[in-house]
Amino acid sequence: MYLHLGSDCMVKSEDIIAIFNLRGMKNSAYEKYFERYRHQYKIVNLSEAEERSSCILTKEILYLSPISSLTLKKRAEAGFLADAQYSVL
Repeated sequence: MYLHLGSDCMVKSEDIIAIFNLRGMKNSAYEKYFERYRHQYKIVNLSEAEERSSCILTKEILYLSPISSLTLKKRAEAGFLADAQYSVL
């Protein structure tokens, strides 16, 4: 399954390591992580002129998205197991 991050960008859900909320952050987990590891990632800013709302971390790329982390979570959950096949025992 793929997760739409904004600006015509989609990422395989299985490639996503973490999603950080960037709006009204009460803790600095994202900033601490970003400061320490930013040199290890390609940074893709999907926000363009809009405000960054979330950061999506994959193995090699750090995406900055205008879509809220809550919306991304809902999108991911809506498609969770959508393609699964079930069998009755």
